[in-house]
Amino acid sequence: MPMVLLIDADPDHSVRLEKALELAGYEVSVASSGSGALTMAKESQPDMIVSQELVGDMYGSELCSDFKANPKTREIPFILLLDRGSAQVAVAATRSAADMVLQAKSPTSTVVTHVGTMLRIRGLASALRPVDTAQKKPEKGKGEAPGATIQGSLEVMDLTEVTQAVSIGRKTGRLELSLPAGDGIILLDSGRVVHAEFGGEKGEGAFNGLMLASHREKAGSFSFIPVETEEAPQLPRTINKDLDKMLLDLAVEIDEQQKSMGF
Repeated sequence: MPMVLLIDADPDHSVRLEKALELAGYEVSVASSGSGALTMAKESQPDMIVSQELVGDMYGSELCSDFKANPKTREIPFILLLDRGSAQVAVAATRSAADMVLQAKSPTSTVVTHVGTMLRIRGLASALRPVDTAQKKPEKGKGEAPGATIQGSLEVMDLTEVTQAVSIGRKTGRLELSLPAGDGIILLDSGRVVHAEFGGEKGEGAFNGLMLASHREKAGSFSFIPVETEEAPQLPRTINKDLDKMLLDLAVEIDEQQKSMGF
């Protein structure tokens, strides 16, 4: 499993991206300072580095230069997140030693996508393979093997970001949701949404209901439970539309609702 070193001095800020990277199938280590990041990289060389512009004791650009000056770490892809306008980011991209410069306010799904692309270019194609639980099925009489479950709060990372992160990671499994409006599930096969259940509905209607309910009340929790690859063909299939298309249609619907309410 590829390892990403995330460098951010603000733990409240980093948790959203950390969770998105984990959902996409990466091992994540978090450093709260530049010096801490340098030490962590020496102890366990990461496959990718993602750093904020301000990392406590130095600037991310300075930290990047340190990594690139070291023969042992210079080949590690480095993504720098800048809290600046698009034009300033474009200028910084031409001057920085970083392999890629993105706006700090970029959606987590965008950052995760770039991480996956850069790792594939580097040859770590396994980064985005469909997830297997990597756990043997339990022998009879010995109980169930613990699932490789990823859990989190929808107050920290909203349902759209959670679903996109699982999709980007091309995972197969159950996304179980607990919302103030009720419980629901979204099933994915190799990152494609194939089924949803919520409020007595199934299929695209249930998916839309979950997304709208989550948008209205940003609360609740999620739990992703991987499914064995060989069990994927047995998953119910009630959704054929692409995730991006469904989310775009929902965004239009939400925008129209807000306009009708005078927002």
